[in-house]
Amino acid sequence: MPSLGGWQMMHEVDETTADGQVPGHPTALSLRMAIRRFRPLLTGLRWRLVAAILCYLVHVATTVVTVAVFAHIVDDVLITGDLSALLDPLLVWIAASLIGAAASYAGAVLTGGVTEKLLLRLRDRLYVHTQRLAPHARHRFGTGDLVSRNTSDVEAVDSLLSSGVVTAAVAVVSLIVYAVAAFVTQWQLALAAAILAPLLWLIARRFGVIVKRASRRERSSAGRISSLVAEGVANAFAIQAAGQLDWDRRRVGRQSRRWRDARMSEIRADAAFSEAVTVVEVLCMIAVIVLGAWQISSGTAELGTLIALTGYLGYLYPQIQTLGGLVVDVTAATASAERVAQVLDAPVGVAETLDGDDVPPGPVASAVSLTLDGVSFAYPQTDSTVLDDVQLDIDAGDLVAITGPSGAGKSTLTYLLLRFYDPDAGAILLNGNDIRTMDTPTLRAHMSVLHQRPALMSGTIAENIAFGSTDVTREQIVAAADLAGATPFIRRLPGGFDAAVVERGDNLSGGQQQRVALARAFLRDAPLLILDEPTTGLDAETVDEVLEPLAKLASSRTTVMITHDPRVLAIADRRIELRDGRFHTMAPSA
Repeated sequence: MPSLGGWQMMHEVDETTADGQVPGHPTALSLRMAIRRFRPLLTGLRWRLVAAILCYLVHVATTVVTVAVFAHIVDDVLITGDLSALLDPLLVWIAASLIGAAASYAGAVLTGGVTEKLLLRLRDRLYVHTQRLAPHARHRFGTGDLVSRNTSDVEAVDSLLSSGVVTAAVAVVSLIVYAVAAFVTQWQLALAAAILAPLLWLIARRFGVIVKRASRRERSSAGRISSLVAEGVANAFAIQAAGQLDWDRRRVGRQSRRWRDARMSEIRADAAFSEAVTVVEVLCMIAVIVLGAWQISSGTAELGTLIALTGYLGYLYPQIQTLGGLVVDVTAATASAERVAQVLDAPVGVAETLDGDDVPPGPVASAVSLTLDGVSFAYPQTDSTVLDDVQLDIDAGDLVAITGPSGAGKSTLTYLLLRFYDPDAGAILLNGNDIRTMDTPTLRAHMSVLHQRPALMSGTIAENIAFGSTDVTREQIVAAADLAGATPFIRRLPGGFDAAVVERGDNLSGGQQQRVALARAFLRDAPLLILDEPTTGLDAETVDEVLEPLAKLASSRTTVMITHDPRVLAIADRRIELRDGRFHTMAPSA
């Protein structure tokens, strides 16, 4: 019967693609679907977007004024030589420029504020959902890939909702304004230049499809390379010890080349789009200048008129290019939106769908009994039963050890007790109450869980001991460290209890990490203790040092120990083997 680890391995083999991509491609989203999916993030912010758009349009209006003023200066001042007519248009030009600059600044600040608020909301929502993923769902993604989705992919979603909306609205209105100004100035020449718009639009649509395809490959490759790098860094010592640095380098190198190829596809498409637009713009501008020069020579147009027209076209063409580029950027951003949505759609633990961590925990009993009453369970999307109608009664204060072959499903018990999943049949009772009737914070406040590798965070020793406890004093932290036998080594560290702990506690030995975790459990003082292979990876001497505080901690509360270590089994009141989905009581001498 496969445990979660076995289930994960089986599916990694089945689902990982030949080119090493993360299994399970995201569901394709159209632009409209992507915007509809993430639009609620703009709640309360839409008025700022409208204000930003209005500010930018004021800036557009001032550019129209400045171009008209410059044309007036050319025809009525420079050509005529009447310098007395220069002051008034200069004052208008300066005033328009100042107003335009202030409006553009306000628009940028408003847009930036909306962007950062939107991204903050999305990051928070995605991170919380990531943290609450059910174990089987989490194992679909690599750690590095989840980091990539929570960072770079989140950033890309902005172009669908805030900056992209402002850019599109301003570009469309600007296009209309500059086009009208150009037609009013000289409609024949403006009409000749108008052939650019549909041509650029067709180019943008074509390249948008190409870039979106390339972006999907690039984002998937970026997530995979993040996972491989994170995996390699975490296992650096083991890789070196096994003499596999070259193998690891080649593995990461192969994925890096896939990432490079995907990036180059994006770069080629972007560059080709930009140059195609530039060539069309130049050709149209040359046509306008040639026709304008002919009209000036024939006396049907003035130099100022041609200058004003080319000025408006100089502002108009970039807006067309902006719209075309936006089509490309937005279609590429939908690839990131698909990856973000895939995580948000992944199932969370059963209890997380109810109240999560938003409800303060209720009263915690001083002692608990635990009963598994006919519990059966299989992981979602599998047909293999992990637990099959199991029955187990643990009285308050009992210390029960559960052992069994690797992959038998021992760690599954922890997931069920924490309500990442509910049993398919039967019930788990805490003091006679079905845990499904308890709110999650109260249920978990009854438990302390020590994992195979202690969960240590960046911070100080004291902060790590206090993790999971509230309103604790320094004296209580020190007392918990004393009980765990951790005080001697802590005192030897530079800074003592204020010594820094790096990511995952890698600057502490395995025994030191375990003592900090034990001190945390002593301080939390929960009535139910769950130990998941607490001595894995520790040498015999360290196990002997840890065993005494471990036994002291376990003896003062109801304890479920998952272990293969005979020295840990020896301190248990009862020993139970999990085999073939059932519990089998072991003889006391075993």
